[in-house]
This record gives sequence, C-alpha cells and structure tokens, in this order.
Amino acid sequence: MTPAIARTFYRLAGGNTTVPVALGLRNIYILPTGYGLLYLTVLGAMLIGSVNYNNNLGFLLTFLLGSLGLTAMMHTYSMLYGLRLLSATAMPAFAGQPVEVDLRLADVDRPRTGLCWYFKTTHRTRADFRPGQPARILVGAGAGRRGLFDPGWLRIACDYPLGLFQAWARIDTGLQCLVYPGPIFAPIPGATTLSAQRKGDIGQTAGVEDFVGLSAYQPGDPPQRIHWQAYSRGRGLHTKTFAGQAGVGLMLDIDDIKGGDTERKLSILCFHILQAHNQRRSYGLRLAGQTFPAANGRVHRDRCLRALARYGND
Repeated sequence: MTPAIARTFYRLAGGNTTVPVALGLRNIYILPTGYGLLYLTVLGAMLIGSVNYNNNLGFLLTFLLGSLGLTAMMHTYSMLYGLRLLSATAMPAFAGQPVEVDLRLADVDRPRTGLCWYFKTTHRTRADFRPGQPARILVGAGAGRRGLFDPGWLRIACDYPLGLFQAWARIDTGLQCLVYPGPIFAPIPGATTLSAQRKGDIGQTAGVEDFVGLSAYQPGDPPQRIHWQAYSRGRGLHTKTFAGQAGVGLMLDIDDIKGGDTERKLSILCFHILQAHNQRRSYGLRLAGQTFPAANGRVHRDRCLRALARYGND
C-alpha cells in the first residue's frame, strides 16, 4: 500500500489525521499491552475459580482488580483525548543526522503524562505537559540519504499510568524537508581562486580589510557590517563592503573533483562551502547546468546547499 493510499484510507476510516488535528474518538486507538494481556488472563482464571468454588472473596478481589484495570484504561485514553496539534515544521539537516521536527500544541487544559512521540522506528521522545507551560516539543526523525526527506507518520503513544493498555494515534504532518550531503574533508586541487583579474568574469569579491563603500542590505548579511549611521539618518539598511586579501574567494566546481562517486563529490563540496562561509570568504559553485556567482552570507550558503541536496533529483 502506497503512502498516499494509506493516508486516504485512514482519513476515511479514522477521521481527520492531518495537521492541524484534534485527537478524539475517531482517531485514537487503544489495545492491551503484553502486561495487559497477562493481567486479563489472570483475571479470567480468578473469575473461573471463584465461580467453581463459589468463593465470595474471590469474586470481590476479581471485580476489584477488574475495576482497577478499567480505570487505568480510561486514564490512558484520556491522556490523548482532546490533544490538539497546531503545526509541525522541520529544518534541513545533513545526511546521517536526525531531522528535528518542531511540534506546536494548543494550550494544554489538564496535565498529560507519559506521551511518547516518534516517527517510524526512531527513538521515542517522552514528554509531560502541564497547564500554563509552553506546549512545544522537538521530535527527531532519522534522515538517511541526501535529497527530499519525508519523515512519514507521526505517532503519539501513551501507556500511563499502569502500562496495561496503550493508546496511540497516527498523524500525517505533510512534512518534507531537504537533507544536505554530509560534509567530508578532502582537498580540491583544481579549485579556482578568484583574484582581482577575474572579477570581471565571476563578480566582485568581498573582503574584510579595506573599506570600499556601501551596498544594499541583503538578508543574511552579518549584523556587524550594517552601516547603522546611514540607517539612523533614514537612508535604509546598507552593508559596508570591504576588499583585500581576505576577500579572495573560491570557485568550487564538481568537475574539479576526480575519483569517487557523485555523493562523495557533493559531500566534499558541502565541506568547502561550510568552511568558506565560516571564514567569511566569497565562493561560487558550479554544478552540471548550474552556476552560482561568487558571494557570501547565509542566504548564499543556503542557496548552494539546496542545490547540492537537489542535485540529480530534480
């Protein structure tokens, strides 16, 4: 069964399962756990023995333990009932690292204890919620390979208070996020150094030594380079531009990396992009059919990393 068919089936059979969603009678399920089955078996044996021997104390103990199990089942179910999930967002991650999904809940009306959140078979995140506290939680989803990642169904489970029953719900978050290549250190012998002679071909590089002038502010520019005096005079946001030896950048080309498969080449490029960004160096990127002129800043870094994540998958 494909994921799309499975999601359609659950919507028809179990009510709404897409974010935002409120958990209720049509999308919460409950079954006895292994301990719960053993508990019910012992209760059945006690009931049969009490009937055979007409033992009133046996009846009393059987019904007392039965009512305890029934009360525990109702408490387990109530931990999920009425829970409202408002939104789910995921940030990009690198291959081999977990994707963190930020879940935001509506205001909690009563204490909810022992809720476990997880995607597929990844590690479960256990959380307790109290009224008046921020109702947010980060849940990890294992991202394997580079590309577009779909974490799948979000599971919410609870076996509080006695572990005899487990209530659970499955929610379709509709999330998809990019997984960047995992950075691998390796030199690129053929990497082109952007010098002053090549400014006309690639674009002017930005350094950190000699002041050149002001340029229009771009999202992601370092705050320390913003010309606040111009902003205070009502001239808008401008960024101070410098030039010098520190401004010499690189042109990273996937064809310059010899040997290895495509995934390794992309991982090497990812390492050099992150290194150049941390050093505030200008850098450009060439992929098959794509060229990103030399620049720096967070916006440029994210643009290059997205190109690496989507390379060959468009």
